[in-house]
Amino acid sequence: MGWGWHRAVMGSSYDRGLRGERKHSIHRILISRLVLEAICISVALMAGVIFIEFININDRVAEQVVPAAELFRYAIMDNLDSPGLGDHARIRNIIGRYPLRKMRPADGHFVFARILDADFHEVARYTDFSYEHINDVKDYLLETADNATLMQRGVWTRTSRVGSAAVVHMRYELKNSADIRAGYIEGIYAISPDFLRKARLSAVYTALIATSIVLLTTMILYPSINRLMRNILSLSAGLLHANLEILNVLGSAIAKRDNDTDIHNFRVTIYAARIAEEMHLGEDEIRTLTKGAFLHDVGKIGISDTILLKPEQLSEEECEEMKRHVGHGLDIVKRSEWIHDAALVVGNHHEHYDGTGYPNGLSSTEIPLVARIFTIADVFDALTSKRPYKEALGFDETIEILKRGRGKMFDPEILDVFMKIAASLYETYANRDDDKPRDDLRRIGEHYFAPSLIEKSSHVTKDVL
Repeated sequence: MGWGWHRAVMGSSYDRGLRGERKHSIHRILISRLVLEAICISVALMAGVIFIEFININDRVAEQVVPAAELFRYAIMDNLDSPGLGDHARIRNIIGRYPLRKMRPADGHFVFARILDADFHEVARYTDFSYEHINDVKDYLLETADNATLMQRGVWTRTSRVGSAAVVHMRYELKNSADIRAGYIEGIYAISPDFLRKARLSAVYTALIATSIVLLTTMILYPSINRLMRNILSLSAGLLHANLEILNVLGSAIAKRDNDTDIHNFRVTIYAARIAEEMHLGEDEIRTLTKGAFLHDVGKIGISDTILLKPEQLSEEECEEMKRHVGHGLDIVKRSEWIHDAALVVGNHHEHYDGTGYPNGLSSTEIPLVARIFTIADVFDALTSKRPYKEALGFDETIEILKRGRGKMFDPEILDVFMKIAASLYETYANRDDDKPRDDLRRIGEHYFAPSLIEKSSHVTKDVL
């Protein structure tokens, strides 16, 4: 016997088409993954650059504020040494003419400053009324700063948005001549729009450079990645070929023991697959059903010839022995990772919908869906096929027998689906023992098993990337 599915995977025209499909699939995955990663890297770098630039602004502001605040501290040292900061009018006069308001570096300038006593009460202030967002600054200052952190660390800064502008809000402690905290200076530093534009451009340039590096590196590595993928696909195709040959060998072994099983396996697998397609089952379920259907009687290899090949009706004791082929079949298929899911059919294809079947007396939906589908396909082929002990039944007689089993042996809903396609299947395959069932089952294998190879290879590609 030769199933022929492995020829579909390894053969000439189909193999070329499959390789082309794999190649395009992997190329699509490579390109999409590279583009996505380049975008992610660009966005992350832009955010990182902007964040770093704002940190730099904070550092630059601190560099300017600390010496300026120290100069101002010395200018009002007499007030800092006096209770309650002494003469507040003197402080207001000093802050009004203090050089702080004249400091306008390229990255921004102070638009607001005030002096607070140790209890955070305002003593004096400076306001740059020419600043277009000064009203937003006043509204912003109504929010409470983190006084606890300021008292603990002696300095407090926060970068914020005020209206449509970016500012740095800072507070710095003022100590008297005894190095005891006597008050605070608070300021709002407006970041220059030109500086922000430069920061954004710097972020964009950095992201573009990084993206170019990523793409260039990938272009250099792509031939190696592509070669690796081709090797993986070749190995996967070989593995699929070997797995399909497992079915080939097992089916051949049964055919050597039971002449009825050979072509019966092909027909019944086609019937089961067609019912599943009519029910719109997923491809994974159809693959499981297909493997299980082809191997459903694999356990008969463990049944003695005197029972398996007996032309007369079996005795009760012999029937019990025959039933053990289900257990033998489960022992066989569960030894292979690739066909272990066939156990759903192998172990349950003699269960009846009403619970009168064997080996576990399952009923209704306790029986796996693929097994309920297969039972109908199996009985249909058995009735319409010639056996050593009987002639093939006609279509009408077969359908009547199936209808009598509705709700008893067969799932009613699945039987209704089968009835829609039964006539077509009967005309095409019933009792047929030529290459037609073999060729058509090969095409089923091409459709459902080769795409799974592409999917698995695609997952490997993603893991590599």
